Amino acid sequence: MMKKMTKLVSVVALALPLAFATPLAASASTQATQTTQATKAKKYSYTIKKSYFYKKAKTYHTKDASPTVYKAAIGADTSSFVLTKKGKLKSATTYYVTKAVKTDATKTKKSKTFFYVKGHGWVAASALTAGQFKQAD
Repeated sequence: MMKKMTKLVSVVALALPLAFATPLAASASTQATQTTQATKAKKYSYTIKKSYFYKKAKTYHTKDASPTVYKAAIGADTSSFVLTKKGKLKSATTYYVTKAVKTDATKTKKSKTFFYVKGHGWVAASALTAGQFKQAD
């Protein structure tokens, strides 16, 4: 009797996860299709040539244009630097830069420098101007 009871308990214990997995699998598949549509943002891949970390944040500002801000995925084991568009910075505003990355040039891309704007994300260095923003008279 005891042998049958342990066998029954083990069968129920093995079958129990299968009973709950089927309804979850259906909801997981519909959720996956929704997330893949949202992640089709264009990605820009670069190779890091050199990176800089500033002890004291450097002051930069934007002029009349609103430069694009990127979210970066930096490779842990490789020197890869993948950017995806995140938004835009305000024009005519002062920002603080804490990091800089210079990328390698390839056959199809020129070497670029990106600054990390504290609290916002990565911005192309060519879109920022050194110094604090001053309103023109």
